[in-house]
Amino acid sequence: MYRAVHADRSGRILVADHPALAFDGARTVQFEHAIPLPTDAEIFPIEREALASERSGRPRRLGAGRLTATALLPPGYLRTLIPAYVDEPGKPDLAPRPYAAVAADESGALVTAAIAIERDEEHDRVRYPKAEVAAKVTEGLRAHPGDRLVRQLARCAREYGCHGAADAFYGRGECALPIAAPANERPPAPVAPKRDGEAQPTETAAFHPTTDEVAGLAVEHLEHGGTSVGFGRACEGEPLLAGREFEDAIAQIRLRTRAGRIHLDTNGSMPGSLRRLRSAGLDSICIRMISARAATYETLHGPDGYRFADVRASLRLAAELRLAISVLVLVLPGVFDRAEELSELIAVLSELPNGSALLVRDLHADPFRALGRLQSRGFEPLGVAAALDRIKHEVPQVHVGAFVPNLASVPHVP
Repeated sequence: MYRAVHADRSGRILVADHPALAFDGARTVQFEHAIPLPTDAEIFPIEREALASERSGRPRRLGAGRLTATALLPPGYLRTLIPAYVDEPGKPDLAPRPYAAVAADESGALVTAAIAIERDEEHDRVRYPKAEVAAKVTEGLRAHPGDRLVRQLARCAREYGCHGAADAFYGRGECALPIAAPANERPPAPVAPKRDGEAQPTETAAFHPTTDEVAGLAVEHLEHGGTSVGFGRACEGEPLLAGREFEDAIAQIRLRTRAGRIHLDTNGSMPGSLRRLRSAGLDSICIRMISARAATYETLHGPDGYRFADVRASLRLAAELRLAISVLVLVLPGVFDRAEELSELIAVLSELPNGSALLVRDLHADPFRALGRLQSRGFEPLGVAAALDRIKHEVPQVHVGAFVPNLASVPHVP
C-alpha cells in the first residue's frame, strides 16, 4: 500500500497513515504503478486541499491546512497520474506546470506515478554549470562588441538558462536563433502549450534581428564546431509568421556554408511556407501539439487564423519534401490516453516516413481546469503507459523518445 503524502502551511512534506489517491484524468483512483522519486525531481505543495483514501477506498479530505504535495519530474520521465485534490470553485487557476502525483512506499520513501522514456539523442542536453555559462557569455560579449543578437542570447543564457543560447557561446550543439516572431495561439489560461521548463522568459525578445545578423551568427556557429541552428524556441511566437525573414536568413546561411543542420520548431500552422523554406535550405522540423483530434486541439491551443487541418497539411507536406520530421506531443493524462485521442494520433503518425520521431513531454497545465475545458464525462482512460505501448506496436516506423527541454539548468520551484 502506498501512503498519502501532503504538506503543511510551512511547506513541510508529511506522510499520512491513509492510503494514497491520484487522478487519472477522469476519476480519482488508488495510487499505483510507482517508481522511486527521481533524484532531480522537485517536490512542493500546491494551494489545494489534499485527498487521501479511506480503507474502503472512498476519498477522504485531509483538512484545509493539509495541502496537496506534487512533483516536477526531470527530463526523461512522463507522469502517469495527476495529484488528487479538492478543486474548489472560485479558487485561482494553478500556475501551468506538469504536476505529478506522489506518495510514500511502505518504508516511507517517496515515489511518483511516472514512467521513464528513452531520451532522443537529437534533443538530449548536457546541463551547463551557471558559473561556467557566465564566463563563456562574458568571453562572447567581448568578442562581439555591439552585436545585438549576441547580447540577446547572452541574456537568454544567463537569466533564463536557455541551453540553445548557451550553445552559441560554447560553439557546440544547436544554437538558438530568436527572431521575435509573433504568436498565433491563444490557449486558455490553465494551459501553456509552449512552456519549455521553469526558466521561462518574462518578455519577448527585445528586438527583431535582421537577416544579416541572424545569418552571420548562424554561419559562425556552424563553421566553428556547432552541429545545428534552430528557430522557434518556446519563448518565441510562431516563426512561420515571419516566414519571409526566416526564408531569407536560411538562404543566406546556405549561400555561405553547407555545414550543419537548420531546424524549425513550429505549430505547423502555415503549410504554404514550408516548400519555400525547404528550397532555401531547411533540414528538419518538429511540430508541437497537445492533441491530434481537431476539436481537442482547437480547444486547448486556441489557434488564431489557422485550424488543425493546417497542422495536418504541414506534416504531410514535410513528408513529401523529405524533411526530417519529429512530432512533439504534450501529454496530459485523461487527454493523451483517451481511445478517440489515441486513434487520431496513430492515424497522423502512420502517415510519417520511416525514421520519424514521436517526442513526448508533460503538458504544463492546471490539470483539472484544462480537462474541464473539454466538457466530457464517462470516458475510460487507457493509461499513459498503455497508450505509448499501443503507439509503439501500431506505428513501429516512428521512434518514441523523450523531449528534453532546451534548458541549461532548471531552477528550484519558488
